[in-house]
Amino acid sequence: MLQPHTLNTKWLTFLNDQNAQFDETGKITTFGHAELERFLIKNGPVLTSLTHQALIKVTGSEATHFLHGQLTTDINKLSDSQAQLSAYCDPKGQVLAIFLVFMYQGNIYLNFDASLKESILKRLTLFIMRSDVQLTDASEHLIHIGFAGEFGDLEVQRRLSTKVKNLYETGLVEMNDMKDVCVVKVPGPYHKYSLFGPEDQIERVWKHLRSNADVTNSYDWNLLNITAGIPDITLKTSGQFLAQFLNLDKLNAIDFKKGCFPGQEMIARVHYRGKVTKRMFRIRLTEEQVLKKGQSLTLKDRGGKNYKLTVILANSGVLDGTLCLAIGTLKNLESAEGDLFTESDNAAFIEPLPYPVTNND
Repeated sequence: MLQPHTLNTKWLTFLNDQNAQFDETGKITTFGHAELERFLIKNGPVLTSLTHQALIKVTGSEATHFLHGQLTTDINKLSDSQAQLSAYCDPKGQVLAIFLVFMYQGNIYLNFDASLKESILKRLTLFIMRSDVQLTDASEHLIHIGFAGEFGDLEVQRRLSTKVKNLYETGLVEMNDMKDVCVVKVPGPYHKYSLFGPEDQIERVWKHLRSNADVTNSYDWNLLNITAGIPDITLKTSGQFLAQFLNLDKLNAIDFKKGCFPGQEMIARVHYRGKVTKRMFRIRLTEEQVLKKGQSLTLKDRGGKNYKLTVILANSGVLDGTLCLAIGTLKNLESAEGDLFTESDNAAFIEPLPYPVTNND
């Protein structure tokens, strides 16, 4: 039995009791029914563990001021009832990490891909200097799970006595034995939530939701983010793309009125001059391809012209083929002649995102 060292031991035991199988990163590969787990994603309701992700606790009297000067959103607008999607950039406007930022019990938390934890902690620490700010790894102390479904909002209300219905709205579970569990509504093709809390209380939440939900693995959960057009930055893609290339301006993850932050000058220049040369697209391949984050994907049109994209997030489709988010040159893709194909001559389709990325959307 694999024992991912990064997971809370009690939570690991709980998952092992449900036949969870892990890879070396602590991600769940299956609960024993891989094909069914992927199919259930289509409508839900489904549960998964997301504790393999990084979770940083930011404390101190100057925590809000410090993060406001580092991230792309207005952290002053963060509250116990409102979370944010935000980014951390280098001075050139290249995205180093994408955070779900939320408040819990008076402190600020940053949730992001675990492969970046050491580099982001090190970089943020460099800029604290004499500020009253402390950064703490909280991933073992607060368990993170995901819940999603076509009627997910009603399930959360019915089974957890909690109304959290608007995007990035947050709230606490209103049941005595689970009152320290924070619920954040996040983007998805339907109602989707991230929940954070102490291990014993998250177990109870899981059991309450599980009574009318199935479980899915960490990888197929990505299909929900792909469908919603939510990018994921990892160690392989960190510092490679301008914020707008990841559609962060379309996701309200950039505040152009908040003032300075690393990369602000470059990001603002591109925004006000309207010269976004690349965008992230949702692409469906009719063939099965193992696409890794940061990998190059080449498509071609009927005229034989090639189009090179960079994969941001990918997963096998629910029934067949492959779904991915990939960054490509906007002008080139708009001028493609007819249908697109993979290098092995299988059809590929650019599917609409839930937000516009071109003037034609």
